[in-house]
Amino acid sequence: MNRIVNFMKMKKITYKLFMITSLILLSFAVLIYLTLYFFLPTFYEQYKTNQLQSGIAEIIDKSKSLTVREAKELLDEYSKENNAIIYLQEKNGNIIYSPSFNFQGNTRSSIITGKTSQNEETVNAFNHSLPIQFLNEGNLMVTVFATFQPIDEASQVLVRFLPYISIIVVCIGLGSAYLYSRFITKPLLYINERAQKMANLDFSENIVVRSNDELEELSNSLNEMSNNLQKTMDDLRIANEQLKDDIERERKIETKRRDFFATVAHELKTPLTVMKGYIEGMIYNIGPYENRDFYLEKNHKIIEGMEQLVREILSMSKLEQNIFKIQMKETNLSNLIETITKDLVFFASQKEITVINKIPPNLSVFSDSDLLEKAFKNIIHNAIMYSPQGETVYLELTEDSEENQIQIQVINTGVHIKAEELQQLFQPFYRLEKSRNRNTGGSGLGLYIVKQIFISLSINYSFNNVENGIRFLVTFPQK
Repeated sequence: MNRIVNFMKMKKITYKLFMITSLILLSFAVLIYLTLYFFLPTFYEQYKTNQLQSGIAEIIDKSKSLTVREAKELLDEYSKENNAIIYLQEKNGNIIYSPSFNFQGNTRSSIITGKTSQNEETVNAFNHSLPIQFLNEGNLMVTVFATFQPIDEASQVLVRFLPYISIIVVCIGLGSAYLYSRFITKPLLYINERAQKMANLDFSENIVVRSNDELEELSNSLNEMSNNLQKTMDDLRIANEQLKDDIERERKIETKRRDFFATVAHELKTPLTVMKGYIEGMIYNIGPYENRDFYLEKNHKIIEGMEQLVREILSMSKLEQNIFKIQMKETNLSNLIETITKDLVFFASQKEITVINKIPPNLSVFSDSDLLEKAFKNIIHNAIMYSPQGETVYLELTEDSEENQIQIQVINTGVHIKAEELQQLFQPFYRLEKSRNRNTGGSGLGLYIVKQIFISLSINYSFNNVENGIRFLVTFPQK
């Protein structure tokens, strides 16, 4: 019962191969049976006739040198081998020899004649007479009689045996077809199962077929296709993720660009509006604006501030777009910091801020000196500008031989910044002073420019609160 259920569950290709193989085997069995039934009697009769004729021809040929008695052994052997009756008779019909009788005159003749007459009534038989010559006899006739009845009986036996042959042939044919179809289709079904997994983008398992034929070549080709497809999909996935990142980055850049232009417009609109008011007041001599020299000086300061803002915007744009060429060379960092400090001493003295310089001499780095000067001038200027009256700014440069690096830290005391605002200070136009009054703060681009310079020069930096103030730490790899 289980075999029948399994048979019904066979795959289509197994079923087709089973049916085709079964039909071929059964067709060959039927063909062989019909061939035996219809052609074997005719073939056997022809074969037996040729054998009898060739045998009697040989006897006739040898009898020319033998007497009748000497030929007796030859005639008996022919009769036994061919299951035939052979006898010699004279012209008057008197039989002088037959292997089945003794030599006793006319009695023999009548018995043989009677038997011969009976045999002559048999339709399916061989009965042939030929002249023969012996040494001691005149012309005699040799007669050969053989029946073909056994082959007719064999055909009848084949008909009676047909049901048993059919059962055996069907069982052997169907069993052989089933085993053959299962053997042939098993690797195909295995390959098909793995190929379906590959079609569902499951490349976890390779196809393993060891047959040293086209099926093994097919499995190897599918494995190679699977590996190439998986590699291609991985590449596409990576490219897709990169594209998503690029799109997201571009979206953020676009957002920043819109915000940037909006902020620039705002930064330029305010001083232009003030300048316009001053000029209109001077044109119409309204109230205090009659003092043109005073308000021309104010306009000049506003224009200088706008000019500085434009320069900072241009610098920022160049840094973002990398349209400038970095000039890397050995730079004496000690002398650079010393020069910047001297330039800002007067500005610090106005707020009674003490600048303590702990910079050892002749410490050099390999970098762009112009960009470094711009960055550190912003850092030190911000430290002085945003420190309360009478505080201290520390400048310290150290060399760490173990870490193979040089560090410079700028600490301004008396002030702290909220942790959530520390990193926002590096965004363009971000200011702690929300009124955006240029008299109480800068443009908001200084630290953003510092950030872009350090990114371009691959310099590490950090900005954080310390116990007594704020620290800006810059780390250089030693040359």
